[in-house]
Order: sequence, then structure tokens, then C-alpha cells
Amino acid sequence: MPKLADKTLCTGCSACANVCPQQCITMIEDNEGFTYPQINSDLCVECHLCEKSCPVLNKKDIDIVMRNAYAAISSDNFVRNESSSGGIFSELALEILKSGGVIFGASYGKSGVVEHICVDNVESLWKLRGAKYSQSYLGDTFIEVKKHLLLGENVLFSGTPCQVAGLKAFLRRDFDNLFCIDFVCHGVPSPMVWREYVKHRSLKDNDGKLPTMINLRNKETGWSRYSYSVKFDYSDNKNYMCKNNSDLYMQLFVNDYILRKSCSNCQFKGYDRISDITLGDFWGIWDIDSSMDDNKGTSMVLTHSKKGEHLFNSILSRINCKPVTLEQASKMNPSLLYSSVHKEVRNQLLEEIRNNGFQGAQRYVQQERQVGSSMKGKLRKFIHKIIHK
Repeated sequence: MPKLADKTLCTGCSACANVCPQQCITMIEDNEGFTYPQINSDLCVECHLCEKSCPVLNKKDIDIVMRNAYAAISSDNFVRNESSSGGIFSELALEILKSGGVIFGASYGKSGVVEHICVDNVESLWKLRGAKYSQSYLGDTFIEVKKHLLLGENVLFSGTPCQVAGLKAFLRRDFDNLFCIDFVCHGVPSPMVWREYVKHRSLKDNDGKLPTMINLRNKETGWSRYSYSVKFDYSDNKNYMCKNNSDLYMQLFVNDYILRKSCSNCQFKGYDRISDITLGDFWGIWDIDSSMDDNKGTSMVLTHSKKGEHLFNSILSRINCKPVTLEQASKMNPSLLYSSVHKEVRNQLLEEIRNNGFQGAQRYVQQERQVGSSMKGKLRKFIHKIIHK
């Protein structure tokens, strides 16, 4: 039987399931909400293509072609306002669509589930804008990407660094018409937790009716210095809006309570990447070049290949762009270089949410805070006692 990546390292990229000629590998969700490959031994012919297509088991050396870094802003105010940061993804995607190509990226599906879809027109591009803080379901996306590539169409694939690595490993050859964008990834949260959160918000805000629009990077409260908000829009003009640092789901995500196990030892960090372009928020741009920070969002752009640089250069007439150093780009973006190590209570918290829904997360976090507050109080008393002996 083929030996796949250990569960602590498997990213769930689905390359093994997509490449299997017997279709004997299924991505199964575990009790934490993450999917892992499961092999049907009765169908397996032991071709070992799954092993050969695993980006974790076959990590390749990266040929360093270039390392260019930029701060960039779209000149289209509407696109920029609807985007997580500076709107550069939309501008790059527009260039591919103008060539008759297609875009693959993460979108909200039914019940708010995050899944990769294919977009072939400008009118649907909005579905791919904005951050989705849940690991996306890829399904047979890699197979669909290959079909378009073989037809000679330009394809832009956007995903996490491990998803891009999975696609490249699945294809097992370079395509001149494939453009890959990854992003500065803090880690991928559990889809199970995300489903419970959407359900929790819907019950609390709208009598259980699901939102019509979700925006985890709403800029009505700003963008600079992390001032964005979480917003759920419902029918009948109802909505929920909360600053990101006060929203419980965002707290669990940013503080590493609900991430996939492999995120604690990510194999795809660093400046050198197999993607053509890396995008992210340019946190800290206010200290580097205040003229590039008007509180509406600024993108950090890294180009890694001639193909990526050429694509970026093709949109220069539609953006405001300034070169920066790699050190400036990464200074307040540690997730570009370092893994997010999960909290010790991660397993217990995920179990609490699985058993009791997102309400369980609220109780658990409150208990953790009470314990922490109690410990701090005892420490203060101990220090006071020592000082005043």
C-alpha cells in the first residue's frame, strides 16, 4: 500500500486524490473538521502516483529567479474597497480574463462553506474577492485546472502556499499558461468551526436564517493598523458588524486555537516560493511610506518568476506601485516566514465546539480567561508578599 504524509504534516491539498487513476482515494473529514486522504485498498493497484504527487513527501528545491517586493494599490476605488487589502488580486485576475483565461479561487458556497470555484467572466469575479478564514474544499479543482491548461487557456490559480504546491505536484510539469498566486498565510482554520460559527451568528442575529453576504475584512471601520471589521449581511437589512479584535472567531483564528495540525510546522514558508506571485496585506506600510496608506488597504506583492513579474507589469497602468525591500515587506508580516504554532488547549477546544457548537467555544474561552486572570492575581499576590517581607 502507498504511504502518504503523516497526519501532522498532511495539508489536505488533495493532490493524491486528484491524481489517482483508480479514484480510490477519498478526502474524509475527521472529527476536527479537516479532510485527510483515505485509500480504498480493494481498488488500489499500487501505482504510487499518490506518493509521487504529495508536495510534502516530494518537496522540490526552488530555483531562485527573482525576489522583487512592492507596495501596491488599485486605482479602482470600488475594487479596492471590496478587496481585503489593495485590490491587486482583482487587477491580476482581470488581466487573465481579458486574455480569455479563467480564474480558480476560494468562494463562499452554500451555508457559507468555503470552496474553490472557477470564474470565467468579470461579473463573477467578486466571488473570489476578500479573505475566507476557513480551509477551502478543493474537490476536483486540480483536474479542472489541467483541462483548461491542456486547452491552451491561461489559468490563474489562487490558494494557500500548500495548495499551490499541491497543484504543481499534481501536474508534474510546467505550463507556460499557468499563473499561480499564493498569499501570506497565517494558517487554515477548521471548516467545522467555521460552519458552527456561521450557524451561531445566524441564530443569534437572524433567527437562524443564513447570511446573504459575509465579509471578514470589511473596511467601513478602516484598514490601517488592523482596524477592519467582520460583517455579516442578512435579508431585511439586518447585519452583524464587529471590529476584528473583538470577534470571537477572529480571536480563535489569530491566536492559533483552530488551525490545522500541519500549520504548526508549515513546509511552505519563506521568501522562496514555487508560486509566481505572493500577495498579502502590507501591514506596517504606515511606517515605511505613509503616502501609500490612506486607510483603504495596501497590498504587499512579491514576484518570484519572470512570468509573475511580467503579469504584474501588465497592470502597472491601473495601479499605484512602489518598490520596497524584502525586509520591509516581511517586518510586520511574520506569517510570510514563520509557522503559527497552535495553542496547547487546541484539541480540547475543537472537541468542545464539535460537541456543543460555537456556544461551547464561548464558554471555553471564558473559562480560560478566568483561569488566566486567577493565575495573574495569585502571581501578583505572591510578588507583593515577597517584596514586602
